[in-house]
Amino acid sequence: MNQSEIQDIIYQAIEMANNVREDDKQIPKGVDTALYTKDGHLDSMGLVGFLIDVEELFLDEDIQIALSDEKAMSQKNSPFKTVQTLTDYIETLL
Repeated sequence: MNQSEIQDIIYQAIEMANNVREDDKQIPKGVDTALYTKDGHLDSMGLVGFLIDVEELFLDEDIQIALSDEKAMSQKNSPFKTVQTLTDYIETLL
């Protein structure tokens, strides 16, 4: 699976999140979109739900990944900062 395919799945998860968010709280789809940072679009609970959505979308493709494990949470540079950092992290897991 290449970066573009991974990003497509992440964008699907963003669309799912946006379906339940207010119009002024929508998450833009782009590689530089801040997900879980000081200025990010997700708080800790939002991040957990988002990661579950991403994992389930990969499962739909018969790919099992664990994003919210100890390895991810203990990294010095969070893989959840932006769409690109999440893409890069998922690519290392595959």
